[in-house]
Amino acid sequence: MYRLVLITCVLSAPLVAAGIPSAVSQDQIYFARDKVLPALVHIQPVIQNYNTGELEKKAVVGSGVVFHSDGYVVTNYHVAGRADRIICTLPNKEIVDAKLVGGDPPTDIAVIKLDLKDHKDSIPVAEFGDSDSIQVGQFVLAMGSPLALSRSVSGGIISTRDRYFSPDVRLPSGERTGEFNLWIQTDAAINPGNSGGPLVDLSGRVIGINSRATFLANNLGYAIPINIVKEVVHAIMSDGKVTRSWIGVHCQALSELEDYFGMARDAGVLVSSIDPGSPAEAAALQAGDVILSVDGTPVSARFVEEVPAFYNLIARHRPGSVMRFSIQRGDRRLTLKVTTKELGELQGEDFECRDWGCTVKAITRQMQLENQLSDTSGVFVVGVKRASAAEDGGLRPGDVVDLINGTPIAGLGQFVETYNGFANSKVKRFLLTTKRGGSTRFVFLKVDRNESEATVE
Repeated sequence: MYRLVLITCVLSAPLVAAGIPSAVSQDQIYFARDKVLPALVHIQPVIQNYNTGELEKKAVVGSGVVFHSDGYVVTNYHVAGRADRIICTLPNKEIVDAKLVGGDPPTDIAVIKLDLKDHKDSIPVAEFGDSDSIQVGQFVLAMGSPLALSRSVSGGIISTRDRYFSPDVRLPSGERTGEFNLWIQTDAAINPGNSGGPLVDLSGRVIGINSRATFLANNLGYAIPINIVKEVVHAIMSDGKVTRSWIGVHCQALSELEDYFGMARDAGVLVSSIDPGSPAEAAALQAGDVILSVDGTPVSARFVEEVPAFYNLIARHRPGSVMRFSIQRGDRRLTLKVTTKELGELQGEDFECRDWGCTVKAITRQMQLENQLSDTSGVFVVGVKRASAAEDGGLRPGDVVDLINGTPIAGLGQFVETYNGFANSKVKRFLLTTKRGGSTRFVFLKVDRNESEATVE
């Protein structure tokens, strides 16, 4: 008996010293590794960047995991969602192209399909688990290509299963993310390049998709729960996109405000603001209302971690649905009907103005609301190139261009047509009417076409 205990301690000591709980065996780690690592894909997308005022194409590194035998891979939207080209390396070091099937910026998930026409062997597939069943303190493995070091495995525990981030956090492409989901936090090492790789339990099931790391502290990495991923993947595979309902209501946790609003604990969702022109405004919802139930189902958001679930409750309805909201407004109880609309694209299509030295994009409804614009007309200036006509004239990122030499700009299509027409006519002077911070400004551009190397496409 004593000899048995001594042997067990000796065998466990190296794992404990490495920060692995003593209840975790090396064989369990090997088992989980061998189930998922063969399905790990190294992704090298060529992405388009418009933020500097000119179109830049650069290769980045990410990860993904095969979830279907036909070569479908799940990864992050910020890895592949706006890629010009996607090159993947399989576990056998075979290099294949891939194409984007669909992406969802709000959850930072994308699906790509490997080109396997010349691939003769079957491709290993990872199994999705259940992120609702994970536990704080549970041992997990993070797989991916951190810092371009392909096929790496790190280990750690789940630090929390419901970390909340403000949806004001932006992806590199500019879209907001995190409004509809919480995050799994782990101390398993997650670094740039791990993005899109799997977070794996000791049964060899994927319980999350690695998405972000932090440089503000050590041992903080985050993954998107796999149950959210499964919903998004299903929608993308079925429809090519995720369709959500939107009513234009923004909420905050009641927390310490329960007494002020006269609410019982764990009851109600506090409305903090309403988007102008939204279904919520049309239904007469107001800031300060406390939503008690939706279609007869009680709702609550005492803590910020509960807010995404409320947004999801609305988002999962089919656009055009009529929802009944029971609300508390002061000492009155009201029932309001809200007809949902489809949540549109978060960011518009980009365009490079080479002659001017700037980049612009179409203004979506969501961009209109976020930037407090009166409508979606004009184009939004994304970036301004240094030492360009745009910079010399005083154009700035965030400006909205409404007119070019007196020609009204209804949207990106008309902007491109007008821009190309002036370029082909060799016009060298442009007066832009812009909006900046609610004020109208005039920007004068002088283009030296003798030095311009632009070609209008």
